[in-house]
Amino acid sequence: MKKALLFGILSFLLISPELFAQSKTELITVDGNQMRAKTSGLAKRKAYQPIVILEAGSGESLEVWNSVFEQIAEFSPVLSYDRLGLGKSSDSSGKPSVDARVEELEALLAEMKIQPPYILAGNNWGNLLTREFAEDHPSEVEGMIYVDPVLDTENSEQLSAYLSEKGLDGDQLISEYMDYQKLRMTGRSTGNKQEAELFLTMLKDNKLIWSSQAVPEVNSLVILGSRFNAFPMMGSLSANSGEFFNLLIESKKKFLDEYTPIHPEYSVLLSSGSLNSLLLQEPTQIAQSVRQVIYADPNKKIANAAQKLSPEEFDTFITDLYSYLPGSLLTEENINMMGYSLMRFDKYKQAVSLFRKNLENHPNSANVYDSLGEGLMALGRVEEAVPLFQKAVEMGAEPQHRDYELFKKNLIKGEEMLAGMDN
Repeated sequence: MKKALLFGILSFLLISPELFAQSKTELITVDGNQMRAKTSGLAKRKAYQPIVILEAGSGESLEVWNSVFEQIAEFSPVLSYDRLGLGKSSDSSGKPSVDARVEELEALLAEMKIQPPYILAGNNWGNLLTREFAEDHPSEVEGMIYVDPVLDTENSEQLSAYLSEKGLDGDQLISEYMDYQKLRMTGRSTGNKQEAELFLTMLKDNKLIWSSQAVPEVNSLVILGSRFNAFPMMGSLSANSGEFFNLLIESKKKFLDEYTPIHPEYSVLLSSGSLNSLLLQEPTQIAQSVRQVIYADPNKKIANAAQKLSPEEFDTFITDLYSYLPGSLLTEENINMMGYSLMRFDKYKQAVSLFRKNLENHPNSANVYDSLGEGLMALGRVEEAVPLFQKAVEMGAEPQHRDYELFKKNLIKGEEMLAGMDN
C-alpha cells in the first residue's frame, strides 16, 4: 500500500498563505429550496484555480468540516454545504438518492456560478457522492480526497463473509451491527433519518458501488483511520466490539491494498486517528492532504490547460498559476521543458506564454531568452526572435553556457531568415 508522507515532506512546498476573504455562510435559493452554503476565497479566486468542495457524511451538516475548512481557507477557495433535509437547508421534497444528491450539488454550483476545476473531499458516505459527481463530470474534477470512505467490503454480504473467515458469526454480527446503527439514528430529524435509511439499505442490499464507479484518473488520496472507538457499541454486539472494529479496519486496508496497485493515481495514508472521527481528531492532517492534491503534478495542469483553453485564456491561466502554486514546483527547467513539449503538439502560442513567464521570473538566464526566441520563430515572428537570440549569445559567452553553440546556431538561423525576408 502506498502511504502519503505529508508532514516534513511538504514543508519545503509551503508558501506564505494568502489570507482569503473571511468565510461567509448564507442560504442560497436553488430550484425553490434553500440550501445553506459556507464559502471562503471566492472573490479572490484566480482564473481556472481549483476550488475545494467538502462533502459531509451520512446525516451530517457542514459544521462537521469546520476545523478543516478554516485551514483550507488559508491556501485555497473552499465550499461546504448542507444537503437538502440536513443542517439548515430546506427539507427535501422526496426521499434522497445518490443521483438526487449529485443533482443538488450541480444545481448549487450553477446557482452560485462556481466554475470548475473542482477538488472533491468527502467524509465517510459522502465519498460515494463525490465519486458519483466525478463520474458525471470527469473533465471538471482535478483531484479527490477520501476521508474514511465506505468501501465495497462494508456491504453486508462481504463483511459477513470476512468476519466468518476470521472465526466469528458473521451473519449474527452484521444483524446486530445494523440494529445498532438503526437505533443510533432514532430521534434525528426526518432528513437525517431518510439519508441514514438510504445508507443502511445500500449496506443491507450489497449496493455499495465504490469499485464500479468510473471516476476520472486524477490525483487521489485516501485517509483511513487505523484506530477504533468501540465505546458507543459496548454491549450491542455478541462479540468483542474492539475485535469487530479491528476486523472492519483490516478489511478496508485489504481492499485498498488490492485496489491501489491497479489505480496508480491513488495514494493511501493510514492515520493514527480513529475510524470515522478524523475530521475532529486530525483536521490539520486532512487539510495538508488537500494541499498535497492541489500541488500535485503541475505539468499535468499545464498540459490539460493547453488542450482546453484558447491561447489568450491559457496566458491568463499561466499568470495566475504562479499566484497559488509555490515557485519550487514551477522551476525554470520544468517550465522550459513544458514549453518545448507544447511545441511538439503544435501549441506554439501556449508555449510562448510559458517561455515569456519563464523569462519574467528568470531574467538572468541565457537559456530562457533562447527558448522564447525559438517559440516566436516557430510562429514566424522572426524580427522579435533575433534580439532574443542575440541576448542569449551575449549572456551565454562568459562564462560559457553549456548550450552556447546552440544559441549561436539559432542566432545565425534567425538572422538568415530575417535577411531572406528583407530580400
